[in-house]
Amino acid sequence: MLKKLHPREKFILLLGVTGLAVILLLYWGLFPLLDRRERSERQALAREKELREMLVYQNEHKQIQMKSRMTAAKIAKRPADFSLFSFLDKLAGTTGIKKNIVYMKPSTVQDDDEGYNLSRVEIKFEEVTLEQVSRFLQRIETSSHLIEVPRLSIKQTKQESGLLEAVLQVDTLE
Repeated sequence: MLKKLHPREKFILLLGVTGLAVILLLYWGLFPLLDRRERSERQALAREKELREMLVYQNEHKQIQMKSRMTAAKIAKRPADFSLFSFLDKLAGTTGIKKNIVYMKPSTVQDDDEGYNLSRVEIKFEEVTLEQVSRFLQRIETSSHLIEVPRLSIKQTKQESGLLEAVLQVDTLE
């Protein structure tokens, strides 16, 4: 059949078969190769990003561990008989506002994040001055017993004498 074709027709047929072969080679050879290369580059970039994030998380984890060790060391340095309630009671006595205490409510809260129990005391003072409350707060915050005041409410009493009513929530890790 090819022998009967004119040379020009043979050339056109050869050109068509060659074109088809080139198209098939591109479609099944070169394009998949380029796609795989592009996909590999995207995966490599994604892996690099994940690695950078992991390094950031690793540093955060190290900082948290160091903070946890420091906290545990501070807790271990406290006297064995340390109690937040008795500490605050003594502190109120030394700052001169023990007579102004209306109530002291101790409680314990489970802190799942830290793995410790949280010892909490809510204290209400009446007829105190801002200076007395400030002195009491300053001594709490500067103590070495990991004590903090997460909530504080101060309001002026009905009298015009400048006296205040204060409610403090004081926490520490056990």
